[in-house]
Amino acid sequence: MRKNVADYIFMVEGGFVDNPKDPGGRTNYGITAATLASARAKLKDAGLPEDVKDLTKEQALAIYEKFYWKPAGCDHIPRPVDLAVFDGCVNCGLRQGVKFLQEALNMLGEDLAVDGIFGQKTMQAAWNHALPKTKILSALLWRRTKYYNDIVARNPDRRVFLHGWLNRLARLWSCAVG
Repeated sequence: MRKNVADYIFMVEGGFVDNPKDPGGRTNYGITAATLASARAKLKDAGLPEDVKDLTKEQALAIYEKFYWKPAGCDHIPRPVDLAVFDGCVNCGLRQGVKFLQEALNMLGEDLAVDGIFGQKTMQAAWNHALPKTKILSALLWRRTKYYNDIVARNPDRRVFLHGWLNRLARLWSCAVG
């Protein structure tokens, strides 16, 4: 994972958060307690803490790399699309983050299965030289905007998070193309 990607995700995720209205529960550096428990089970020798509050940045980076960056194919897609896909995976889950990419590419004329699994066809479509990377990024961020608005439409009590989600997308655009 590139340093500027790590810097960005730490900036938008911050440190420890325990918002009772957040269905993700307690998080630290964007890592939920459930993700930490899963990582502890799969990476038994990694020395990960039991409590998400005790997670260090270095440990969070290892979890990001193993459970988000690589499975989402971020090291196999062009910049700045890789940052947007990674951010979507951290914020919305691995499969949903990849679905955002597949849906964005389909909006631009590709014909991909929207299954949330990063494979050869998704990688090839992301590298399609006829598609400017800023167009892919725009379509991807539009898809995420729609996703967040759909969450609020289904669950009006989540409106409290909408402003933050949309600010995150604006910041992502600035970091990716700025």
